[in-house]
Amino acid sequence: MLRRMSLARVEIDAPGLAGASEARRLEWDAIVREMTTPGEMTLRQGTETLRVTVTQQAVHVSLEDGGGVSLVDAEVPQKRLGGLVTDYVDVVREIARSDGQGIARFEALDMAKKVTHDKAARFLQASLPGFGLDHPSARRLFTLLMALKVDTTRLVGVHGHRRVR
Repeated sequence: MLRRMSLARVEIDAPGLAGASEARRLEWDAIVREMTTPGEMTLRQGTETLRVTVTQQAVHVSLEDGGGVSLVDAEVPQKRLGGLVTDYVDVVREIARSDGQGIARFEALDMAKKVTHDKAARFLQASLPGFGLDHPSARRLFTLLMALKVDTTRLVGVHGHRRVR
């Protein structure tokens, strides 16, 4: 059964966590706070903890109940995830370079960023079928995975989308 769950914890094990800048740690904390806000995630019933382990080859993602028992786990290949992250970052960098090129160009790039984020969310939903992710939850998970892979504190325009008129 799937329902809106309130995650108690998101636990991350990734290379470079210890040596990350204070700004990156604050970024990760903000993403985790959003994910653990009551009602923000749709996950498999009984989930209390989302565990993310990053390796060179894959990102291992698992859901655990309150007793630490694994409910479901899966691996997302770094090669595929990395391609989606690269596509997203490329659009964000193009947005930063488009300053002064007009509102129509900015809005088109912002829409491209949203489309790329949506594509990544659909990929995660397909890759993690037992997790019960709805589209907004999959977008939040991609945001976390991207921030673990790329220093998003150095990317202008990475947060949010403009509302198209």
